[in-house]
Amino acid sequence: MISKELRRLVVAQLEAGRLVSEILPMFKTEVSRATLFRIAKDFQAGGAVKPKKRKGQPLRKMTPSMAARMIRLLTKAKHHHSIRAVARLLKVSHTTVKNHLRKRGINTWKKVKRQLIPESQRQVRRKCCMDFRKTYRIGDLPDLLFVDECYVTVKKHFNHQNERAYGKDFNLIPAWKKYREFPKSPLSAMVFGGVTREGRTPLVVLPSGFRLNQTTYLEECLIPMQENLPNQMDPRKTILVQDKAPCHRAASVQLYLKENFPRFIPFDKWPPNSPDLNVLDYCVWSLLKEALNKHGLIPSFAKLKELLLKEWEAIPQEAIQAAVDSWLRRVRGVEAEKGGHIE
Repeated sequence: MISKELRRLVVAQLEAGRLVSEILPMFKTEVSRATLFRIAKDFQAGGAVKPKKRKGQPLRKMTPSMAARMIRLLTKAKHHHSIRAVARLLKVSHTTVKNHLRKRGINTWKKVKRQLIPESQRQVRRKCCMDFRKTYRIGDLPDLLFVDECYVTVKKHFNHQNERAYGKDFNLIPAWKKYREFPKSPLSAMVFGGVTREGRTPLVVLPSGFRLNQTTYLEECLIPMQENLPNQMDPRKTILVQDKAPCHRAASVQLYLKENFPRFIPFDKWPPNSPDLNVLDYCVWSLLKEALNKHGLIPSFAKLKELLLKEWEAIPQEAIQAAVDSWLRRVRGVEAEKGGHIE
Protein backbone atom coordinates (compact mmCIF):
# COMPACT_ATOMS: atom_id res chain seq x y z
CA MET A 1 0.00 0.00 0.00
CA ILE A 2 1.44 3.39 -1.05
CA SER A 3 0.76 6.92 0.17
CA LYS A 4 -1.70 9.30 -1.49
CA GLU A 5 1.09 11.70 -2.52
CA LEU A 6 3.03 8.95 -4.30
CA ARG A 7 -0.14 7.77 -5.99
CA ARG A 8 -0.79 11.30 -7.32
CA LEU A 9 2.75 11.42 -8.78
CA VAL A 10 2.16 8.12 -10.61
CA VAL A 11 -1.18 9.36 -11.99
CA ALA A 12 0.46 12.61 -13.11
CA GLN A 13 3.02 10.65 -15.12
CA LEU A 14 0.21 8.61 -16.71
CA GLU A 15 -1.68 11.79 -17.60
CA ALA A 16 1.48 13.07 -19.30
CA GLY A 17 1.24 10.08 -21.69
CA ARG A 18 4.05 7.95 -20.32
CA LEU A 19 3.83 4.13 -20.33
CA VAL A 20 4.18 1.94 -17.28
CA SER A 21 7.50 0.61 -18.56
CA GLU A 22 8.76 4.21 -18.68
CA ILE A 23 7.43 5.08 -15.21
CA LEU A 24 8.73 1.92 -13.55
CA PRO A 25 12.43 3.02 -13.32
CA MET A 26 11.33 6.32 -11.74
CA PHE A 27 9.48 4.64 -8.86
CA LYS A 28 11.44 1.40 -8.73
CA THR A 29 12.31 1.68 -5.06
CA GLU A 30 8.95 3.03 -3.83
CA VAL A 31 6.26 1.16 -5.84
CA SER A 32 6.07 -2.46 -6.96
CA ARG A 33 5.47 -3.43 -10.58
CA ALA A 34 2.08 -4.98 -9.73
CA THR A 35 0.92 -1.80 -7.98
CA LEU A 36 1.92 0.36 -10.99
CA PHE A 37 -0.03 -1.87 -13.40
CA ARG A 38 -3.10 -1.79 -11.10
CA ILE A 39 -3.00 2.02 -10.93
CA ALA A 40 -2.58 2.21 -14.70
CA LYS A 41 -5.53 -0.17 -15.22
CA ASP A 42 -7.76 1.99 -13.03
CA PHE A 43 -6.58 5.11 -14.82
CA GLN A 44 -7.34 3.69 -18.28
CA ALA A 45 -10.81 2.56 -17.13
CA GLY A 46 -11.54 6.14 -16.13
CA GLY A 47 -12.51 5.13 -12.62
CA ALA A 48 -11.48 6.82 -9.45
CA VAL A 49 -8.08 5.68 -8.36
CA LYS A 50 -8.59 4.80 -4.71
CA PRO A 51 -6.31 2.96 -2.33
CA LYS A 52 -7.36 -0.49 -1.17
CA LYS A 53 -9.44 -0.45 1.98
CA ARG A 54 -8.40 -2.58 4.87
CA LYS A 55 -10.85 -5.40 5.45
CA GLY A 56 -12.41 -5.97 8.82
CA GLN A 57 -14.35 -3.95 11.34
CA PRO A 58 -13.45 -1.85 14.35
CA LEU A 59 -12.78 -4.12 17.27
CA ARG A 60 -14.02 -3.52 20.79
CA LYS A 61 -12.61 -4.39 24.17
CA MET A 62 -14.26 -7.34 25.91
CA THR A 63 -16.46 -6.21 28.81
CA PRO A 64 -17.85 -8.47 31.59
CA SER A 65 -21.32 -8.37 30.04
CA MET A 66 -19.90 -9.29 26.63
CA ALA A 67 -17.92 -12.15 28.20
CA ALA A 68 -21.06 -13.45 29.91
CA ARG A 69 -22.94 -13.33 26.61
CA MET A 70 -20.06 -15.10 24.86
CA ILE A 71 -20.12 -17.94 27.41
CA ARG A 72 -23.90 -18.22 27.15
CA LEU A 73 -23.87 -18.42 23.33
CA LEU A 74 -21.11 -21.04 23.19
CA THR A 75 -22.10 -23.28 26.11
CA LYS A 76 -25.84 -22.91 26.79
CA ALA A 77 -27.59 -21.71 23.63
CA LYS A 78 -29.70 -24.32 21.85
CA HIS A 79 -28.43 -23.26 18.42
CA HIS A 80 -24.83 -23.89 17.41
CA HIS A 81 -22.47 -20.89 17.46
CA SER A 82 -18.83 -21.05 16.37
CA ILE A 83 -16.04 -18.98 17.90
CA ARG A 84 -15.75 -16.84 14.77
CA ALA A 85 -19.51 -16.28 14.63
CA VAL A 86 -19.54 -15.11 18.26
CA ALA A 87 -16.52 -12.87 17.57
CA ARG A 88 -18.32 -11.22 14.64
CA LEU A 89 -21.46 -10.79 16.73
CA LEU A 90 -19.57 -9.14 19.60
CA LYS A 91 -17.26 -7.20 17.21
CA VAL A 92 -14.09 -8.61 18.75
CA SER A 93 -11.33 -10.76 17.29
CA HIS A 94 -11.67 -14.54 17.45
CA THR A 95 -8.31 -14.59 19.28
CA THR A 96 -9.88 -12.53 22.05
CA VAL A 97 -12.73 -15.02 22.34
CA LYS A 98 -10.27 -17.91 22.52
CA ASN A 99 -8.22 -16.19 25.21
CA HIS A 100 -11.26 -15.52 27.38
CA LEU A 101 -12.40 -19.12 26.99
CA ARG A 102 -8.95 -20.34 27.99
CA LYS A 103 -8.92 -18.12 31.07
CA ARG A 104 -12.22 -19.64 32.19
CA GLY A 105 -11.03 -23.21 31.61
CA ILE A 106 -13.42 -23.84 28.69
CA ASN A 107 -11.98 -26.19 26.07
CA THR A 108 -13.14 -26.93 22.55
CA TRP A 109 -14.30 -30.49 21.83
CA LYS A 110 -15.43 -32.23 18.67
CA LYS A 111 -19.04 -33.40 18.63
CA VAL A 112 -19.57 -37.17 18.74
CA LYS A 113 -22.20 -38.96 16.67
CA ARG A 114 -24.52 -41.33 18.47
CA GLN A 115 -27.71 -43.15 17.63
CA LEU A 116 -31.02 -41.42 18.12
CA ILE A 117 -33.30 -43.00 20.74
CA PRO A 118 -36.99 -42.22 20.08
CA GLU A 119 -39.14 -41.19 23.03
CA SER A 120 -41.08 -44.47 22.91
CA GLN A 121 -37.83 -46.42 23.29
CA ARG A 122 -36.69 -44.14 26.09
CA GLN A 123 -39.77 -45.01 28.13
CA VAL A 124 -39.26 -48.74 27.57
CA ARG A 125 -35.57 -48.49 28.48
CA ARG A 126 -36.37 -46.64 31.68
CA LYS A 127 -39.01 -49.20 32.70
CA CYS A 128 -36.67 -52.14 31.99
CA CYS A 129 -33.90 -50.55 34.05
CA MET A 130 -36.32 -49.95 36.93
CA ASP A 131 -37.18 -53.66 36.83
CA PHE A 132 -33.49 -54.61 36.79
CA ARG A 133 -32.77 -52.38 39.77
CA LYS A 134 -35.60 -53.99 41.76
CA THR A 135 -34.76 -57.56 40.69
CA TYR A 136 -30.96 -57.85 40.82
CA ARG A 137 -28.53 -57.08 43.62
CA ILE A 138 -24.75 -56.98 43.92
CA GLY A 139 -24.82 -60.63 45.03
CA ASP A 140 -26.27 -61.60 41.62
CA LEU A 141 -23.30 -60.19 39.63
CA PRO A 142 -21.23 -63.44 39.75
CA ASP A 143 -24.18 -65.31 38.17
CA LEU A 144 -24.55 -62.95 35.20
CA LEU A 145 -23.39 -64.36 31.85
CA PHE A 146 -23.29 -61.71 29.10
CA VAL A 147 -23.29 -63.11 25.55
CA ASP A 148 -23.16 -61.29 22.23
CA GLU A 149 -21.78 -61.44 18.72
CA CYS A 150 -20.18 -58.81 16.51
CA TYR A 151 -18.31 -58.35 13.24
CA VAL A 152 -14.55 -57.78 13.39
CA THR A 153 -12.95 -56.17 10.34
CA VAL A 154 -9.24 -55.87 9.71
CA LYS A 155 -8.70 -52.22 8.79
CA LYS A 156 -5.69 -50.20 7.79
CA HIS A 157 -6.18 -46.54 8.63
CA PHE A 158 -5.19 -43.80 6.22
CA ASN A 159 -4.68 -40.24 7.48
CA HIS A 160 -4.80 -37.79 4.58
CA GLN A 161 -3.28 -35.05 6.73
CA ASN A 162 -0.18 -36.98 7.79
CA GLU A 163 0.42 -39.28 4.82
CA ARG A 164 2.73 -37.17 2.66
CA ALA A 165 5.28 -37.82 -0.08
CA TYR A 166 8.03 -35.29 -0.78
CA GLY A 167 9.93 -34.65 -3.98
CA LYS A 168 10.42 -32.20 -6.85
CA ASP A 169 8.06 -34.16 -9.10
CA PHE A 170 5.40 -36.67 -8.03
CA ASN A 171 6.28 -38.96 -10.95
CA LEU A 172 9.90 -39.16 -9.78
CA ILE A 173 9.01 -40.31 -6.23
CA PRO A 174 9.46 -44.08 -5.70
CA ALA A 175 6.21 -46.05 -5.66
CA TRP A 176 6.78 -47.38 -2.13
CA LYS A 177 6.86 -43.80 -0.83
CA LYS A 178 3.89 -42.31 -2.69
CA TYR A 179 1.36 -45.17 -2.49
CA ARG A 180 -0.35 -47.05 0.36
CA GLU A 181 -1.85 -50.35 -0.74
CA PHE A 182 -5.15 -51.63 0.65
CA PRO A 183 -6.99 -54.89 -0.09
CA LYS A 184 -10.09 -54.54 -2.26
CA SER A 185 -12.24 -56.41 0.28
CA PRO A 186 -11.13 -56.10 3.92
CA LEU A 187 -10.84 -59.36 5.84
CA SER A 188 -13.57 -59.80 8.47
CA ALA A 189 -15.13 -62.40 10.74
CA MET A 190 -18.10 -62.80 13.06
CA VAL A 191 -17.24 -63.62 16.66
CA PHE A 192 -19.42 -64.85 19.49
CA GLY A 193 -18.49 -65.04 23.13
CA GLY A 194 -19.65 -64.75 26.70
CA VAL A 195 -18.11 -63.23 29.80
CA THR A 196 -18.78 -63.44 33.52
CA ARG A 197 -17.25 -61.75 36.52
CA GLU A 198 -14.86 -64.68 37.05
CA GLY A 199 -14.20 -65.97 33.52
CA ARG A 200 -15.15 -66.21 29.87
CA THR A 201 -16.43 -68.78 27.40
CA PRO A 202 -14.37 -69.98 24.41
CA LEU A 203 -14.59 -67.54 21.50
CA VAL A 204 -16.51 -68.75 18.44
CA VAL A 205 -15.05 -67.37 15.19
CA LEU A 206 -17.20 -67.64 12.07
CA PRO A 207 -16.16 -66.61 8.53
CA SER A 208 -17.24 -63.36 6.90
CA GLY A 209 -20.69 -63.53 5.35
CA PHE A 210 -21.92 -66.14 7.83
CA ARG A 211 -25.50 -65.34 8.73
CA LEU A 212 -26.89 -66.12 12.14
CA ASN A 213 -30.45 -67.39 12.30
CA GLN A 214 -32.24 -69.27 15.03
CA THR A 215 -30.78 -72.62 13.90
CA THR A 216 -27.16 -71.54 13.41
CA TYR A 217 -27.28 -69.47 16.59
CA LEU A 218 -28.27 -72.54 18.58
CA GLU A 219 -25.91 -74.97 16.86
CA GLU A 220 -22.82 -72.77 16.48
CA CYS A 221 -23.07 -70.54 19.57
CA LEU A 222 -25.41 -71.43 22.42
CA ILE A 223 -25.06 -75.23 22.59
CA PRO A 224 -21.21 -75.21 22.38
CA MET A 225 -21.16 -72.41 24.96
CA GLN A 226 -23.33 -74.40 27.39
CA GLU A 227 -20.86 -77.27 27.21
CA ASN A 228 -17.96 -74.94 28.12
CA LEU A 229 -19.33 -72.59 30.76
CA PRO A 230 -16.54 -70.84 32.70
CA ASN A 231 -15.70 -72.04 36.22
CA GLN A 232 -18.18 -74.92 35.90
CA MET A 233 -21.15 -72.60 36.32
CA ASP A 234 -24.52 -74.24 36.86
CA PRO A 235 -26.84 -73.34 33.92
CA ARG A 236 -29.84 -73.57 36.28
CA LYS A 237 -28.40 -70.72 38.37
CA THR A 238 -26.80 -68.70 35.59
CA ILE A 239 -28.52 -65.46 34.52
CA LEU A 240 -27.93 -65.31 30.77
CA VAL A 241 -28.04 -61.79 29.29
CA GLN A 242 -28.42 -61.14 25.56
CA ASP A 243 -29.83 -58.34 23.42
CA LYS A 244 -32.80 -58.19 21.06
CA ALA A 245 -31.14 -59.42 17.85
CA PRO A 246 -33.59 -61.30 15.59
CA CYS A 247 -31.91 -64.65 16.19
CA HIS A 248 -32.10 -64.05 19.94
CA ARG A 249 -35.83 -63.35 19.84
CA ALA A 250 -36.71 -66.50 17.87
CA ALA A 251 -39.22 -68.80 19.58
CA SER A 252 -36.92 -71.83 19.40
CA VAL A 253 -34.07 -69.88 21.04
CA GLN A 254 -36.31 -68.56 23.80
CA LEU A 255 -37.63 -72.09 24.42
CA TYR A 256 -34.10 -73.51 24.58
CA LEU A 257 -33.06 -70.87 27.09
CA LYS A 258 -36.17 -71.44 29.19
CA GLU A 259 -35.33 -75.14 29.44
CA ASN A 260 -31.56 -74.82 29.98
CA PHE A 261 -31.09 -71.34 31.51
CA PRO A 262 -34.31 -70.80 33.48
CA ARG A 263 -33.03 -67.53 35.03
CA PHE A 264 -32.24 -65.90 31.67
CA ILE A 265 -33.60 -62.42 30.85
CA PRO A 266 -36.36 -62.78 28.18
CA PHE A 267 -36.09 -60.52 25.14
CA ASP A 268 -39.24 -58.58 26.11
CA LYS A 269 -37.61 -57.67 29.45
CA TRP A 270 -34.41 -56.38 27.83
CA PRO A 271 -34.34 -52.66 26.88
CA PRO A 272 -34.14 -51.71 23.18
CA ASN A 273 -31.10 -49.99 21.73
CA SER A 274 -28.90 -51.16 24.59
CA PRO A 275 -25.19 -51.25 23.73
CA ASP A 276 -24.56 -49.27 26.92
CA LEU A 277 -25.92 -52.15 29.06
CA ASN A 278 -24.07 -55.15 27.61
CA VAL A 279 -20.57 -55.70 29.01
CA LEU A 280 -19.33 -57.03 25.68
CA ASP A 281 -20.54 -53.93 23.82
CA TYR A 282 -19.26 -51.27 26.18
CA CYS A 283 -15.98 -52.96 27.14
CA VAL A 284 -14.87 -56.33 25.78
CA TRP A 285 -15.33 -55.97 22.01
CA SER A 286 -13.47 -52.65 21.98
CA LEU A 287 -10.54 -54.24 23.83
CA LEU A 288 -10.48 -57.14 21.36
CA LYS A 289 -10.58 -54.87 18.29
CA GLU A 290 -7.92 -52.58 19.71
CA ALA A 291 -5.60 -55.53 20.30
CA LEU A 292 -6.28 -56.89 16.80
CA ASN A 293 -5.48 -53.57 15.10
CA LYS A 294 -1.92 -53.76 16.41
CA HIS A 295 -1.22 -56.65 14.01
CA GLY A 296 -1.83 -54.55 10.88
CA LEU A 297 -2.93 -56.33 7.73
CA ILE A 298 -3.68 -60.03 8.18
CA PRO A 299 -3.21 -62.24 5.09
CA SER A 300 -5.80 -64.99 5.64
CA PHE A 301 -8.87 -65.99 7.63
CA ALA A 302 -6.92 -68.78 9.33
CA LYS A 303 -4.40 -66.25 10.64
CA LEU A 304 -7.23 -63.91 11.67
CA LYS A 305 -8.93 -66.69 13.62
CA GLU A 306 -5.67 -67.60 15.33
CA LEU A 307 -5.07 -64.00 16.40
CA LEU A 308 -8.66 -63.53 17.58
CA LEU A 309 -8.47 -66.61 19.80
CA LYS A 310 -5.11 -65.48 21.16
CA GLU A 311 -6.21 -61.89 21.88
CA TRP A 312 -9.50 -63.09 23.40
CA GLU A 313 -7.62 -65.08 26.01
CA ALA A 314 -5.22 -62.17 26.58
CA ILE A 315 -7.93 -59.71 27.64
CA PRO A 316 -7.30 -58.99 31.35
CA GLN A 317 -9.93 -60.56 33.58
CA GLU A 318 -9.63 -57.52 35.86
CA ALA A 319 -11.03 -55.32 33.06
CA ILE A 320 -13.98 -57.67 32.53
CA GLN A 321 -14.58 -57.88 36.27
CA ALA A 322 -14.64 -54.08 36.57
CA ALA A 323 -17.08 -53.85 33.64
CA VAL A 324 -19.43 -56.41 35.22
CA ASP A 325 -19.23 -54.65 38.59
CA SER A 326 -20.31 -51.40 36.91
CA TRP A 327 -23.43 -52.97 35.35
CA LEU A 328 -25.88 -52.03 38.11
CA ARG A 329 -24.43 -48.52 38.21
CA ARG A 330 -25.03 -48.18 34.48
CA VAL A 331 -28.58 -49.52 34.90
CA ARG A 332 -29.25 -46.81 37.47
CA GLY A 333 -27.62 -44.26 35.14
CA VAL A 334 -29.97 -45.11 32.25
CA GLU A 335 -32.91 -44.88 34.64
CA ALA A 336 -31.69 -41.48 35.89
CA GLU A 337 -31.36 -40.26 32.29
CA LYS A 338 -35.00 -41.33 31.68
CA GLY A 339 -33.94 -43.95 29.15
CA GLY A 340 -31.35 -41.82 27.38
CA HIS A 341 -27.68 -42.38 26.64
CA ILE A 342 -25.22 -42.53 29.51
CA GLU A 343 -22.06 -42.21 27.35
